[in-house]
Amino acid sequence: MIRSMTAFARQTDQPEWGSLVWEIRSVNHRYLEPSFKLPESLRGLEHTLRERLRGRLDR
Repeated sequence: MIRSMTAFARQTDQPEWGSLVWEIRSVNHRYLEPSFKLPESLRGLEHTLRERLRGRLDR
């Protein structure tokens, strides 16, 4: 049986400090590989965000 794991979701928010856009894409890959597009001032959070996301999602 062939199984496909392709999906897309997008959520936007406008908190008082700026705008936030979340996009989740799933294509037929074996591993979870999160990537982020963050402003320079927040790039230090990338590792923490990646680990938290991995702790909450699974394939």
